[in-house]
Amino acid sequence: MNLFGPKRAVQPDQIDRIKSWTRELWSLNDATIIMVTELECREPGCPPIETVIAVLEGPGITKQYKIHKTADAVRRYDMEVLLSEDESQYHEKEATS
Repeated sequence: MNLFGPKRAVQPDQIDRIKSWTRELWSLNDATIIMVTELECREPGCPPIETVIAVLEGPGITKQYKIHKTADAVRRYDMEVLLSEDESQYHEKEATS
């Protein structure tokens, strides 16, 4: 990965949509910080670019989600799938506690 090379430009309106979908689908309040970035990966089996969504709900409460698409390709449906996977993992952890 070239840290000093040109960076892909992600459309700000798409970043805003992803943040809005995240806030709505996860029922997050306005104080919750949501960061959306694209990361490039060159490891075998890793998609070339993935969208990373970080949700900072408070001190020490951070969750990170990855979608194996560019931010411009992310749709609301992708977020809904991500939420259903997050909820099923939460319930699995809760059941084993």
